[in-house]
Amino acid sequence: EARVQLLDIAARSYVPHEIAVDARNARILELSKAQTWDETWAAANAARAWMLEAWFELAEPSDAASYWVRKAGAEHYGEHLTRLRDWVAELLALRTRAVVDEGEG
Repeated sequence: EARVQLLDIAARSYVPHEIAVDARNARILELSKAQTWDETWAAANAARAWMLEAWFELAEPSDAASYWVRKAGAEHYGEHLTRLRDWVAELLALRTRAVVDEGEG
């Protein structure tokens, strides 16, 4: 989304607007459920690279461009940070729990 907006800014056709983040996230989640980890990882990295490419190709910085880069970067990551920390804690707990041999007993 940020790349699309940055391209519009570069083309001088940008119209400021908000997006429905929750709806967008739900749609992307639904579309990505069938993907493997490798496909999801590649798509995420490609999207970030395309956004940065559009960002660096701008002739000059603007408030609108900065907004979209923040929204797709730090602000977006911040929206998910609590859940990511919880998930890491869950993974660490699984890794450090005692192994139970279900064949004994």
